[in-house]
Amino acid sequence: MWESELQNWENILPAFKAYRDEFRNIYHLRNIGSVLHWDMEIGIPSDGLSERGDQLSFLSGLAHKSFIGDPFRSLAEKARDENTRTDLPGKSLRERELNLLFKDLDRSSCLPISWVEEFSKVTSQAHSIWVDARKKNDASSFLPILQKIVDLVFQKADYFGFSTEAYDALLDEYEPEAKAADLEVLFADLRKSLVPLIAKAKDATFPFQGNFPIDSQIPFNTSLPVLLGLPKSGFRLDSSAHPFSTSLGSFDKRITTRYEESDPLSSVYSVLHETGHALYEAGISLLAGGPSPLKDSVSLGVHESQSRLWENQVGRSKEFWEGIYPLFLKNLGISEASLPFSKLYSFVNKSKPSLIRVEADQITYNLHVILRFQIERAIFKKELVLKDLSGAWKDGMKSLLGVDVPDDSKGFLQDVHWSGGAFGYFPTYSLGNIYAAQLYSAFLKQNPKFPDELKNRETSSLLDWLRKHVHSKGRSLEAKELIRQATGEEPNSKYLVEYLDSKIKEQEVI
Repeated sequence: MWESELQNWENILPAFKAYRDEFRNIYHLRNIGSVLHWDMEIGIPSDGLSERGDQLSFLSGLAHKSFIGDPFRSLAEKARDENTRTDLPGKSLRERELNLLFKDLDRSSCLPISWVEEFSKVTSQAHSIWVDARKKNDASSFLPILQKIVDLVFQKADYFGFSTEAYDALLDEYEPEAKAADLEVLFADLRKSLVPLIAKAKDATFPFQGNFPIDSQIPFNTSLPVLLGLPKSGFRLDSSAHPFSTSLGSFDKRITTRYEESDPLSSVYSVLHETGHALYEAGISLLAGGPSPLKDSVSLGVHESQSRLWENQVGRSKEFWEGIYPLFLKNLGISEASLPFSKLYSFVNKSKPSLIRVEADQITYNLHVILRFQIERAIFKKELVLKDLSGAWKDGMKSLLGVDVPDDSKGFLQDVHWSGGAFGYFPTYSLGNIYAAQLYSAFLKQNPKFPDELKNRETSSLLDWLRKHVHSKGRSLEAKELIRQATGEEPNSKYLVEYLDSKIKEQEVI
């Protein structure tokens, strides 16, 4: 798309080139910060954590000052004036880019540098405290720094400004234009549709016997990103306390998973999920023109749609497992007699209310998200104080999923997000599920032979379709318009409900 529209702009638009060159420098600073974050999560010695917090604070402040400072804004203003005066190919796309840039600039300029540095320092400290608290089931050690984070996030909402409630300002950072009141209606309707599905869904017997050393799981997991379309030379897989994916550069994608020796599927599905994120980032990186505000994800909801689509619509399909079943058995040293296909596949698609979000089945998963949305919104409406967080979590899990939470490590300590100050992120998981089901339905209508291709471990037609309809758009479209253009209609949760219902019917005949 952009190759033709932006061809040779660097030779005839000097102000635009100057702005892009400086944006590239800021992009590099941010990626250096991502490298330090990645290292902190997967390998830093514990004695280095305190100084790492100072390093990240310094880098965050430096990147923030570079972005909001007068020199860069002046370059951006000159680029905007130049684009307005000229009538060259790609003008509307450059206009979109510069509008996004000034929106980002205005938003970031609301945050004092002192706040950015303090937020970075506190959240980097909070990560190791969270890891230790989760391991020891010690909520009291985490709550004080969580309170500091909540106070800082309240300040952020005030700096950004909001017309209705503080939580809207936080949502907008992850899903532009999203409103808490609208999500409340959406989630209420989704919950109503999920309740009858959960009631008729089937559980399945745990299919594994004994333990599987982590070293025996790594080769199979490392093969999965390649199967989905990531080049071997462009990613790295590690383990961490909470699975994540991050981009350290245009052709450097990092994925982590969490291993359970008793359940090798646990790591498989986090790898599929995080690979979906990495594929989206890799697809965006292929766009022409170097780093720019356009070469980014349009929203976290769309980002999550890419991870959830590969994890669920592909990764829980019968055809996918027919293709990888022999490799799975071989890598783990399991015989077909001890793990029949039907037993494994039934377990892959089981549904039973459970405690942990990242291990939840695809039918009950959205109820985990709804709980977090309700709790976050209550915190930022000042209806819930942190000393009551544990009780609110346990009450919500009982009400939504009918399960009793035995301790905080399986309760509000299970997710990494709050230690990083990522309030407003969780709703994007359910939006991603909605988008994923709709995108996959549209893809299958155009590519009805894909299930047969999947049996042969061939996924390129899906990746090509996603690159054309999602990755290649970057931020050139708003999320809802991207979904409309890709599928022919507005975002609609009916595709998710229909997909989940089809999985239940499939289970009935296994």
